[in-house]
Amino acid sequence: MTAMRSSLGRIGAIAVRIISQFRRDPRTIALIIMGPILVMSLLGYVITEKSTTVSIGVVDLDQGVPSLGPALDQLLGSKRLTFGPVVERLLGEKGLKLEPFADKETLLAWLEEGRLGGGVVIPADFSTGIMAGKGLSSMTLVVEGSDAMLSGDIARRFGQALQAFPQAAADELKSLLLGLPAGVAGGGIVGLPVLAVPPGQPKVEYVYGGPELGTLSYFAPGYVAFFAFFFTFLLTSVSFLRERSSGTMERLLASPVKRSEIVIGYLLGFGLFAILQSLVILLFAVYALGVKIAGSLVAAFIVESALVGVAVVMGIFFSFYARTEFQVIQFIPLVIIPQIVLSGFMTPLETMWAPLRWLGMAMPMTYANNALRAVIIRGWSLGSVLGELAILVGFVLLFTVLASRLIKRRVA
Repeated sequence: MTAMRSSLGRIGAIAVRIISQFRRDPRTIALIIMGPILVMSLLGYVITEKSTTVSIGVVDLDQGVPSLGPALDQLLGSKRLTFGPVVERLLGEKGLKLEPFADKETLLAWLEEGRLGGGVVIPADFSTGIMAGKGLSSMTLVVEGSDAMLSGDIARRFGQALQAFPQAAADELKSLLLGLPAGVAGGGIVGLPVLAVPPGQPKVEYVYGGPELGTLSYFAPGYVAFFAFFFTFLLTSVSFLRERSSGTMERLLASPVKRSEIVIGYLLGFGLFAILQSLVILLFAVYALGVKIAGSLVAAFIVESALVGVAVVMGIFFSFYARTEFQVIQFIPLVIIPQIVLSGFMTPLETMWAPLRWLGMAMPMTYANNALRAVIIRGWSLGSVLGELAILVGFVLLFTVLASRLIKRRVA
């Protein structure tokens, strides 16, 4: 019994010591409380169905029904039964902002440039086909296709809108007939049209990708960017923390070396291994997992290298705020997870609440995702993503300057 009490006392002493350590570290306690709230809030928002507006193009060539019969045509005069505007109204009710185009060719040009996520083409004989019992099969949904999440969101809203089309079309016909003289709508004219929309499905076309591309290839740009960024950030922050703990930084500061030179030197040193790691990730994705790359493998590697450069300097910068490796791990929910959630990897930026969309534009991985998606899925050249590369280089310069300013204040 005495031995058991002694054992329990030792166990309690260890537990009290651990609790005391946490009590002296308010940052850790705050992270224990706020970390899960932040992560679950972001993920909950991503999973929840969005009601934000998404822009798509529309080519409405519908010329309406030429004739409903001599008697009705005489009564209707210049009025014509047209279902194209009905489709547009239903799409608008599902949060799809319609950008009008004169023809399909112009719409396709915009989609090829990545300026829109999708579009709807309503042919000239659409209304005639509805009245003839052909259903919605003459209509076409065209999706840009490089962003699987955005394409899926547009297709979902499009499908929901069309579910209400039969009733909306019947209401449109009823509204047109209500303007006729009394007794006509009640059957005063023989051959009064009866509308029944059969379940003919619209065609779906892809500008890039398509069902044959495969799920893994669709999500490859995000996966490649995430793993390269995550492992590089973790490697750099932990390694740089050890450099500080071992006294190396104090010796460097005592030498004629400038602070910016220290950061750039570490950037080049850590960057070599980070680029090697990113190359392994990319080659494994292509040759082991079978990810298809429509563009240049070299271009994808250059984009990935720019991203790991950002991860290196960010790892150096944030490591100044940590005293132990455990505190470095605490940065994962604050630095890494927002990169995943707000970069367009898990949900399209176009569907985000405006403040989160602006925050997403401040994430380096947003630009890496866009560039890798353009190269891997669209097949664009490196010259087409120079804007994203320039922004990634800007992040490297920004965090290099910030880390240089922290060296003297944080190294002690």
